[in-house]
Amino acid sequence: MNEPASPDALLDIYLALSHILSVPAGSPLAPLPGETPEETPRYYVARTAWGAWRVHIQPGAPAALRDDLAASPPERALDDPDAILRLFAWRGAACQSVWLGHTARFPSDLDPALASGVIPLPAGLDIYGEAAPQHDSPAPATPNAPSRPAAPFTPRQFAIIADGLVVSTCESSRESGLAAEAWVRTLPAYRGRGYAARVTAAWARDVRQRGKEPFYSYHRDNLASAAVARALRLIPFLDDAGFL
Repeated sequence: MNEPASPDALLDIYLALSHILSVPAGSPLAPLPGETPEETPRYYVARTAWGAWRVHIQPGAPAALRDDLAASPPERALDDPDAILRLFAWRGAACQSVWLGHTARFPSDLDPALASGVIPLPAGLDIYGEAAPQHDSPAPATPNAPSRPAAPFTPRQFAIIADGLVVSTCESSRESGLAAEAWVRTLPAYRGRGYAARVTAAWARDVRQRGKEPFYSYHRDNLASAAVARALRLIPFLDDAGFL
């Protein structure tokens, strides 16, 4: 895809993909159908790899809580999330869950060999952990296909098959007209073999072939996902915190 005019433009693409930013319905960054407003954090802070900050506070949050959050230094959300939870509790606004994560981009020179042995499954078919489908000639893992519309989209799994089972998959957790975010799964008995990195590489190459920017996000405590990011030489993009 063509590189956005600035890192901040790419940041807006990611935040809209993650439903942090509100965008006009029908625009290239419009949220996908069926997503509920509750998935958008009431308080969200992002610190980019180039030192920019973004803070979003939902207008629907209690006014006193909004004032407290606006007065709080944004780095507190990343460095001391318990302090933010105390603000929620003080104002009687129970926090349903907290996300503390990292997001990375894929290098432009992602080695095709990293996706070796990965099979693309038919769009809309979810057979993770099940018997592998029988077919004679699978399509190539990185088809040169035109971009799909922003929404709706049909997830397509990129899979590793072992012992007759679909043991590891990667697909888009969500897509917009400009970007997509990875969702990776590997059966417990097959972890530690590099499968997650391979299916993620195949997925990212497909996203790029379709003219979109692939992103990889994971919780800061997820050591397995961090290992995948290292194996693929992913580029740090932002650290963020979301309070629902």
